[in-house]
This record gives sequence, C-alpha cells and structure tokens, in this order.
Amino acid sequence: MRSLLALGLSLALTGALLVMNYALFRSHGGISGFGEERKVIVTAKRLVRQTQPAPAPAASPTNAPSFHWSALESADYAVYAANLRAVGCPERTLRDILLPDIEKFYEEREHKMREPAEDTFWQTSDQRDALQRQREAKARALTLEKRALIQRLLGAELSYQALKELRTDNMTSGIVDLLLGFLEVAKSDQLFTVHKLREEDARDFLTAVEGILLDEEIPQLQAVRDRYERELGAALRADEFEELRLRLAVIGGEQKLSRRAGVNVTGAELREIYRLYTDTHDVFAKTLNLEGEIYPEGMQEKGDAAFQELLRRFLGPERFADAERAQDGLFRELFESTENRGVSKAALVQAYEARRAAAAQAAQILGDAQLSADERALLLAALRAQTTQALARSLGPVGFDAYVKTHGQQLTNSLSLPVTQPPAGLIRVK
Repeated sequence: MRSLLALGLSLALTGALLVMNYALFRSHGGISGFGEERKVIVTAKRLVRQTQPAPAPAASPTNAPSFHWSALESADYAVYAANLRAVGCPERTLRDILLPDIEKFYEEREHKMREPAEDTFWQTSDQRDALQRQREAKARALTLEKRALIQRLLGAELSYQALKELRTDNMTSGIVDLLLGFLEVAKSDQLFTVHKLREEDARDFLTAVEGILLDEEIPQLQAVRDRYERELGAALRADEFEELRLRLAVIGGEQKLSRRAGVNVTGAELREIYRLYTDTHDVFAKTLNLEGEIYPEGMQEKGDAAFQELLRRFLGPERFADAERAQDGLFRELFESTENRGVSKAALVQAYEARRAAAAQAAQILGDAQLSADERALLLAALRAQTTQALARSLGPVGFDAYVKTHGQQLTNSLSLPVTQPPAGLIRVK
C-alpha cells in the first residue's frame, strides 16, 4: 500500500515539472526562435566588420562619438593631408602614409601611358623613335608633377624610392652608412634622397638627348651638378660638408694610398692627400657620373697631372715612387702575397721590375706579326723560365712560394700564348 502511494506521488511531481518546463519553453519563443536569435547575433558582428559602421548613439557627457579612419580619406591629396594633420598625425607618419600612396598613383598613370598601342608595324624606325621620345617626355612630365605634389603636401622634395631603397637594400644602406655614418640618420636619409633625385635628373636628361650632348646643352647638366652641391651644402655645416667631400674623394679617387699597398702614410696625411684630390677634381660631378659629360678629356687629364704634382711635393721622391708603384696591379700582387714573409722593400722592388719588364717583353712577342705561333710559344716559354728564376732570387724561397700559391696562374697566363676557343659547332677529334 505504501509503495503504491509513493509511486503515485512520484508520477505527480514528474508531471508538474514537465508542465513548468513547457511553460518556460513557450515563454522564450520555442526552438525556432532561439536559433534565429543566435544567427542574428553572428551576422551582426560580420556586418560591423565588412560594411559601413552603424550610426553612433547620441553623444552624452560620458560617451564620446566613435572615430573611424575612413572619415579622413579623400580622393584629393590636399584634403587628405589636411584631415590627417587635423587629428594630430605626426609629420613622419604623414609622410609614411602619403608617399607610397602617391608613388602607386603615379606608377599606375605611367604604366597606362606606356602601354603599347595598336600594332604599328607600318611605321618607320624614325617614327617609332619619335614616339618613344614622346613617351619619355611624358614620363618626365609625370615625374616633375609628382615631385611638385610632394613638395606642396610635405614641404620638401622627397623620394619614396630612395627611402624604400634605404630600408630594403642592405648593400645600399651599408654604402650610405659608410659614406654618411658621421651624420644622424634623418640627415643621412635627406642627403641620400638629394643624391637619388639629382642622379635621376641627370639620367633623364641624357636619355632625352640620347647620350649625344651638344655644346649648348652642357650648361644644363652643369646646372644639375651645381644644384646637387648647393643642396648638400644647405643641409650640412661647413665641417660636415668638408668631411663629405673627402669621403666622396676616397670612393671616387681610386687611389691605392695605404700601407696595404706599400705606401707609408698616416691617417692625417691620407686626409690631406684626399683634400688635394678634391682641389683638382670635381667630386660632385664624378659622384653623379657627369665628369666625362661636363669636362673635356683634356681638362680631366690636366686635373690628374695637377694632383700628381701636388702629391709628389707632399710625399717626397721616395714615398711618391711607392705611391706610383701602388697604382700597378703587378706590384700589389707581389706586395699583398709576400707581406709579413720577411721580404725586404728592395727585394720587392727588384721583383716588381723583373715582373714589369717581362710583361713588356711578352707584349712585344705577341705583337710581332713576323713570328709564327710556334716561335712565339718558344720565346714566351724562355721568358717565363727566366722571369720565374728572377722572382725566386729576389723574393727568396718563402716569399716566392707565397707568391706562386696566390698568383702563379696569373704569371703563367700572362707569359703564354692566349688560349683560343674552337669555333662554335666544331667538334674536336682526339
């Protein structure tokens, strides 16, 4: 009897709970309603991310209106720059935003301009050349237009390509650090930008005249060179400008004036030597690769002669002779391979003279049209043996062995008949 009563009470309670759950279920809208609510929430997040933002709620003393970068953008670069400045965008950040955008805009314009038109096979070569010149002129006009826009927006002549090259090209940045490492980074970037822009000006001008300069056109290149020097000077103090001139001279002078080339000079003396070089050479024209365009060959030779005379007076006869030998690759081979091998300077000079005399005799043998190939080979073999013996006597066993290990093949090749390749397609039968 008790078990039946307990079973009845249990069934009654279970039924009551089912009724309560059903009521709660209906009050929330059922299964279909709950699923739709979850779907709306997920979709709303996606829309916020992909479409225009929903209108912000009315401003209140505690809630400021939300900010969106899209409100600053404009198809007009002047308006875009003004909007960025209005919200306090730093000038460096403004530059980093605008420069790549402007570069891309003008690259697309130039690309469209250079797109090939319909097939013009019927045109003559002169007509096609004229069309190409027109394209180059239009491209130059776009470049100048881009520079003017950057100048107007950012207040300075800047080059996106120059800054990009500094950030991505390890070789370029290394050279710039070597040349301009005594300056702060911002000024170094500015000077490299000046260099790239003036280099571009010179290259575009030479392209426009197709590499053929008339006398009346040389002053225009001179103006590019003068502007280059003027802009570098305006960005630097007097001592910085002088340091830059000396470093440009070191890079462009190609003078082997160091103890590594057998010339005993101090650091202070080396600076003075390169100062003499800047007094007799135009390092700015040389840096822009315009020295040969602006100055006649005779004038360049006069500059070289003037420098050599100043160098002779500064170093004196003995060290000047060392400096002259240092310019010869034959001497540098001997010096570098035997350094720290106990070879005296007199012995080294003697070996160099033997090596130079052998090179002159080999040139005479090879240039003698009256000799047959076999006769040339015999004479060169005798000269090679004679020179080898002379070098061994001068340098000694240790020095000669070091020289042969590093430059023995060059010695043999220079005193032998040149190797001739068989004509293309010829098969040798062994």
